[in-house]
Amino acid sequence: MAEDIFTSLSAKVEKLISMYESERAGSASLRQELEASRGQIAQYKEKQIQLEQKIKTLEDKLNSLQLAGAFTASPGDSAGAKRRLNAVIKEIDECISMLNM
Repeated sequence: MAEDIFTSLSAKVEKLISMYESERAGSASLRQELEASRGQIAQYKEKQIQLEQKIKTLEDKLNSLQLAGAFTASPGDSAGAKRRLNAVIKEIDECISMLNM
């Protein structure tokens, strides 16, 4: 009778140990996946920053080209040139007002 209890208890302890080892291995695997995901996130953030800088550069170039186009506009496009010049003047006024604050 005591031997049956001991055998049963021993089997349960072995099962518990096996389950613990399995969970420990799963936890280690999840930690590795987490670290890999964090690395990917860092790469994506870096790429996002680079793309945002590229967008800013392209927007600046576009604004420069539009401004240059305003000065070399054909007579038929004087309304568009006037709008672009007004936009540039408005932007300059905003910058001046920010400096005065």
